[in-house]
Amino acid sequence: MAETRKLAGRYRLLNPLGAGSVRLAFDESGHRDVAVRELRVPAELREVALQAARRAAGLRHPLIVQVLDVVVEDGTPWLVMEFVSGASLEQTVRSRRPLPLAQAARVGVCLLSALSAAHAAGIVHGRVDPGNVLLTTTGRAMLSGFGFPSLSMLPSADLWSLAATLHFAVEGRPPGQVPAEGADPLRALLRAMLHPAGPPPDAVVRETLERLAVDRSLDAVLAASGPLPPARVAAIGLAVIDQLEAAGEFHGGVQPGNIMIGTGTRLLPLLRTGTLPAYTAPEGAQTLAADLWSLGATLFTAVEGVPPAPGAPLTRAGALAPVLFRLLSGHPIDRPTIDELRRDLRAITGERP
Repeated sequence: MAETRKLAGRYRLLNPLGAGSVRLAFDESGHRDVAVRELRVPAELREVALQAARRAAGLRHPLIVQVLDVVVEDGTPWLVMEFVSGASLEQTVRSRRPLPLAQAARVGVCLLSALSAAHAAGIVHGRVDPGNVLLTTTGRAMLSGFGFPSLSMLPSADLWSLAATLHFAVEGRPPGQVPAEGADPLRALLRAMLHPAGPPPDAVVRETLERLAVDRSLDAVLAASGPLPPARVAAIGLAVIDQLEAAGEFHGGVQPGNIMIGTGTRLLPLLRTGTLPAYTAPEGAQTLAADLWSLGATLFTAVEGVPPAPGAPLTRAGALAPVLFRLLSGHPIDRPTIDELRRDLRAITGERP
């Protein structure tokens, strides 16, 4: 009977796992459950597949489903893999609903860590998709599917597939030709990663995902809690101008969706989607003064609950109002310098100069 068949004299095949081609098996030598999968490849690729599988067996990472053994039974190669208790991302989304943004970002952090380790070892996955992502009962996301030939793909192909997988996680569908719109920073990051020109630098992708996994964007904070007190808004402004000054160059993306609030305040790097019209300086220049106008519009939104508009009153800003009037001047020369702005914001927070 198929249920009592053993591979290599030690792996007893049991029931299928999910709807795929992976089966549960019991390793009678190691006294443990394992997962096994037949390497179904054309005969001319069999040797290449075996080489890829044996290379993958040397890959060790806590977020990679480990290839434990590669066996050939009656001329057919099989992968023996670590058994992981959990459901695939594909099953989870299809049977329930898309993941919340923070959870999807945590999945992205796990997968990027796994892919970075594989790429450092010279291994391209080539099959990153929702069916190869396992969501464990302990809250981790683990990447399976190593051991198949990657057909000379580049690491950048894995990053595109990572973005497509996370797109499925938050939208319930692959990106197709039209990735999901949305001002939230995760969707903006995914659109940038899916862009034909190639993904942003790995460091930008990693930093953004890590921030989204633990912090909330300022626009999400406002949506949940409403306008913020002037002193807190001033503290956010102080943190942002410190980062603008440290960067020493035009940012171009200062807006509520790019400011993360959590253990601290962090301005995310600019992605290809650019600045929303409500936060774009009227002169359209790529200067620090333009960034300061965008910061003024952002702080206006934070304290009033809506973006600035011509003639819009400041009803909640209090001591912050004169600062916002100067920042939102249509003439760059009338806007405060970094030092002037820092002095005024510190006065509102009560912080000593």
